[in-house]
Amino acid sequence: MAPGRFFRDHTSAVNALDFHHTEDALVTTGDDDAIHLYNTNTGAKTRTLYSKKYGCTNVCFTHSAAAVIYGSRNKGAGGAAIDDHAVRYHSLHDNTYLRYFKGHTDAVTSIAMNSTNDCFLTGSADLTVRMWDLRTPKCCAVIPECPAIPYVATDAQGDVFAVTEGDGGIKLYGTNSYSQGAFAQFETYIDNAGKELFPNPDNNPQMRPPAISCLKFSPDGKRLLAVNGSWITIFDAFNGEHTMRIRVPGSGQQQHAVTPMEASFSPCGEYVVSGGADSRVHVWSCSTGYQTGHWRSRHAGLPTCVKWAPSMMLVASGCSEGGTALWVPDPNVDERR
Repeated sequence: MAPGRFFRDHTSAVNALDFHHTEDALVTTGDDDAIHLYNTNTGAKTRTLYSKKYGCTNVCFTHSAAAVIYGSRNKGAGGAAIDDHAVRYHSLHDNTYLRYFKGHTDAVTSIAMNSTNDCFLTGSADLTVRMWDLRTPKCCAVIPECPAIPYVATDAQGDVFAVTEGDGGIKLYGTNSYSQGAFAQFETYIDNAGKELFPNPDNNPQMRPPAISCLKFSPDGKRLLAVNGSWITIFDAFNGEHTMRIRVPGSGQQQHAVTPMEASFSPCGEYVVSGGADSRVHVWSCSTGYQTGHWRSRHAGLPTCVKWAPSMMLVASGCSEGGTALWVPDPNVDERR
């Protein structure tokens, strides 16, 4: 893959990006409070909006390509804390806020939109997970008292959602039966044989295993990935078995103090793409764990945001220096090799 387009529209780090599932649209948000919309068919930027007062992060398309939801970045700009940490429902068509979702008392760390209805989930540094409906500003449900900052993910079928736990656990809930509690729990710090994957032989309390910073279901719902520090762990989404463990390149021997990187499944669910601490984008096979490619071009900074387009050979990556790349098949590579 090679950069078909490279944009330098953000003046500081790109903190999130998302593809629409059916339309040729990509949206990015940055620490510069800007929201950029791109047409992935033409490779052109089509709109720029701003959220200067509250900032923007964790952007996510709704079912409409003309509307997004995103979390606020606490800037101490106005009102009570509950306003500073609201999730905002923003119309890209006429640049208006359609609704505010208030309830979290600390930063929203992840947002997951349900693929089959108007509900979405948010995880927050206030140690709660909340369920919302786009049609009403009131919170529909709360999963309280998470032991650490939770991250959330929903499967493409809309039947199951996952929530991370501070001790490396991942709990699965039924979308229509969450009130009955989790129906399964997986472990990321312990492998299938019961071995600790992040040992601390000196029992140093400052050397805790890295927290999960990214959680994703594969498009077919059969796999689940979690990013812990410099490691990507792939699970069987039905029984929690560790099927693959991948080390993100460029991080040396570090396993704790690594800038959080996003990982993403390919549309077929057989490959995982992620940025590395070497400023490159890397691809691995989910079945073998072997790296199938690292793309020659580099970002100026760390490509912390990476997503594969839902139904085409197209990948977007955003870096800590504000650059956004659209990766397409390299015409100079002989596919027969």
